[in-house]
Amino acid sequence: MGYRILADENVEQATINYLRKLDHDVEWIGDVKKLGLGADDKSIAAHGRETDRLVLTQDDDFFTRMAVEDTAGILFQSDQTLSAREVGAIVHELSEYVDQSDEWVSPGTLPGEFLLIG
Repeated sequence: MGYRILADENVEQATINYLRKLDHDVEWIGDVKKLGLGADDKSIAAHGRETDRLVLTQDDDFFTRMAVEDTAGILFQSDQTLSAREVGAIVHELSEYVDQSDEWVSPGTLPGEFLLIG
């Protein structure tokens, strides 16, 4: 079962395309009229929550400057050296084992509904 994802502006288009190819429902903030490029994190988190989409991002502000309750969940890519295919494969494998509606904590013991990728 694929994830519903809101990809932040720092997510490569190749990652978005690969996730879509793997049957994930991915929306890029640049394509969301009420957001667009340069949207603030709170607006991105609110849109993700309202549309039940996990925010895929490389921006650590999503878990250092806001409450977990403000999001539908965060997929945080800490290793920016990962290729688009690697990020897509990691997210896809997670979706095979962890349902989007489950509450989960990363192996890195981040609080709340966060998952550390890479």
